[in-house]
Amino acid sequence: MTLFQHVKTQWITDLRSGQAVETLFRIVEINRRQKKDGSAFLALTLMDRTGKIDAKVWDQVEQTEKAIQPGEIYTVSGTVREYHGRPEIHIQRIQRAPDPAVSESRDFSENAAFDVDARFGALIAFVSERLKNPELIQLLEVFSLSHGEAFRRHYGAQKIHHARIGGLLEHTDSMVRLAAIVADHYKLDRDVMLMGALLHDLGKVGEFSTEPAVRATPEGGLLGHIVISLEMFNDLCRRVPGIPEDIRLHLQHLIVSHHGEREFGSPEVPKTREAMALHAIDLLDSKLAIFLEASQRAVSNQGFSDYIPAISRRIMIQNPPEGDD
Repeated sequence: MTLFQHVKTQWITDLRSGQAVETLFRIVEINRRQKKDGSAFLALTLMDRTGKIDAKVWDQVEQTEKAIQPGEIYTVSGTVREYHGRPEIHIQRIQRAPDPAVSESRDFSENAAFDVDARFGALIAFVSERLKNPELIQLLEVFSLSHGEAFRRHYGAQKIHHARIGGLLEHTDSMVRLAAIVADHYKLDRDVMLMGALLHDLGKVGEFSTEPAVRATPEGGLLGHIVISLEMFNDLCRRVPGIPEDIRLHLQHLIVSHHGEREFGSPEVPKTREAMALHAIDLLDSKLAIFLEASQRAVSNQGFSDYIPAISRRIMIQNPPEGDD
């Protein structure tokens, strides 16, 4: 094999420890870290259409760091090693791929784990069938037409949970269905619960971009998704005359309080039963997603996960990656 060939010949799912690698990858993430002796190395995340893999650059760190950036496609030469039971690539050389070599961009694009169009349609139908307020039904239609295309494919977060194509839809769909059950069980305002769950994270479509790499937008970095969600909700409301003021205000409150506490980013704490319920549902779905995703990343016979900073613990692996159905 010729060094730095510019054709995609190897795929992440097929890589095994000890294998030589020389093929194209998209760089998803670049982090500069320190060895125990204080010298620097680069920790990369690489991607092709089959998945993601960690990679390390141990030599010529300064030169390499200046030459690469997230979202771009490079020819990578190195060797697959095993680290904590998982494969990673130790990179010897890396070089930007020429434009003709990357015409098949779908080889480096992430696919959703489900049919996003079908799931989004089912979500809108689920909410529509249960809403009673005619103005909220109209608001639902305006949301679907205005933001549905971006919403159905967006990540649910940059890193922590649902950080994948369709993740925002997956997280929102789970929350909406839980909100319907919780509203009926506790005799809450079901219309407010459904629309609050549907729109609480809408601002994530403006908080960060996912192409060519996941990175915060200027608005996302300066305002955050809660403020952006509130602005987008207010814009939707301006296009639907007649929404009762008490309902509009209540939905605004659900959006700004859904993180539960000010130290976790909420401008306000939950002050209604519906707001408290929405926060609890959001916490439940996000935390259980972290548990599930850690189990999916685990290797065979791994009893406990690595330490997970987002939840300040290691967790027991309950679902082997191959038995995840």
